[in-house]
Amino acid sequence: YIIDEVHMLSNAAFNALLKTLEEPPPHVKFIFATTEIRKVPVTVLSRCQRFNLQRFSTEQLAEHLASICEKEGAKVAPEALALIARAAEGSARDGLSILDQAIVQGDGRQVSAEQVRDMLGLADRSRVLDLMDRIIAADHKSALNEASALLDQGADAPVLIKDLMDVVVEV
Repeated sequence: YIIDEVHMLSNAAFNALLKTLEEPPPHVKFIFATTEIRKVPVTVLSRCQRFNLQRFSTEQLAEHLASICEKEGAKVAPEALALIARAAEGSARDGLSILDQAIVQGDGRQVSAEQVRDMLGLADRSRVLDLMDRIIAADHKSALNEASALLDQGADAPVLIKDLMDVVVEV
């Protein structure tokens, strides 16, 4: 049995499952998947083998998505795939979901980076860099105007802040 998002089980559900884990039938195997290992009780963890799966790098995920697009005959610009991979933060499942949305919205034409930016509420990278330059220069009024313009054009505020943090990390 595969239980995805096992951390979402209630305490009562974990307690019921614990009985089966202590004396499992020989023909039963459980696979628990979670992104929040801290929410799984220690009593359950102590009865499991644990395998930590790593997320894909942005480059690996973009290559994987490109391979899928090639096999499926979907036309997606490489820059759009890079944006999708970055937004998925290494999760193949999330990347595939975003890719699927982008292809559906593309109406059979090539999906562009601009379409993906609009779909995800991302700000144009060059404008994020301009905003960071204004912040560093302490040009507060201009920085606020640029941030406001980006938000007015559909950028998502938490994503914009994350983009700004990514710029700081890169420096």
